[in-house]
Amino acid sequence: MTAITKVEEFFVCVFLAALILLVFFAAIFRFFGVNVAWSIDIAQLMFAWTTFIGADLALRKNKHMGVNLLIKQCPMRVQRIVLFLCYLVIVCFLLVIVFYGARLSIINYRRFFATLPISFSFVTAAAPVGAFLMLCTMVTHITTFFREGAFRGIAKA
Repeated sequence: MTAITKVEEFFVCVFLAALILLVFFAAIFRFFGVNVAWSIDIAQLMFAWTTFIGADLALRKNKHMGVNLLIKQCPMRVQRIVLFLCYLVIVCFLLVIVFYGARLSIINYRRFFATLPISFSFVTAAAPVGAFLMLCTMVTHITTFFREGAFRGIAKA
């Protein structure tokens, strides 16, 4: 396990636990009439980062959901070609998310949370940062794909 994976796991675990506790205590305080409106903003911030960092963590461990019932019936050469094409589509999608997500973060720098003096850019930055991490992970997957000789013999197909 790489150092980045360990950092991501720690980050996701801590933020998810904090998010759960925050929402739980906010519900209890609200029951007793205590205003904790800021908890919604903090929960939104933590949820965005947990989602995108968790998505990269799942991608690193190949734990994303997939439907491969049809592909598994194809010859191995076809499976490899489809896998590589999927990698290319994912890379293109992630590049778009990085580009437009960064633009959105820059645009949102003047927008603030309703209850906190924090720029909303901290929430929107989760998308391009997470997509960039996933892009790095995809480069690793593609490098491994070629290192293992995945295209060996495909020309004969």
